[in-house]
Amino acid sequence: MKRLFRAMRDNPRSRAIAVAAYEAAMEQIEAGNDVEILLREPARTLCANSAMWATLADIAQQVDWPHTDSAGRWVIGKMTPESWKAVLTAGFEQETRMAQGVAGGTVMLGARTSQYSKRRMGEFIEFAHAFGADRGVRWSAKAAEELAMWAKPGRAAA
Repeated sequence: MKRLFRAMRDNPRSRAIAVAAYEAAMEQIEAGNDVEILLREPARTLCANSAMWATLADIAQQVDWPHTDSAGRWVIGKMTPESWKAVLTAGFEQETRMAQGVAGGTVMLGARTSQYSKRRMGEFIEFAHAFGADRGVRWSAKAAEELAMWAKPGRAAA
């Protein structure tokens, strides 16, 4: 048995939903069943994911950054959106943990955006936009459109 109760801050029925969740749990306990209760923030949305990738694509196309090339030499140049995701996620999380790569080199260890809540993802997108704005990134129509879809008025973006 699995049931999801979603109590959102802008729903006037949130209290009733919370009571229903409690009653469902108590019903199972009284029936002699074990129950696992998990409280968490809602997961990030697909719209937020699209906004993040559009933002990373613009940064990747416009910002030069020190990194190693495929031969392990330090260069200053463009990186892929995936590389920017790793760099910005580590910066956002203020991670300084690293591991040696299997074939040498260094691997940054940090958080995974797939595990972010809606609120945390919103904070990460704001962080990435601030980073890009500080470096003169001009946001593409796609990035602006994705951001607008994600942060639509009336939608709980964070």
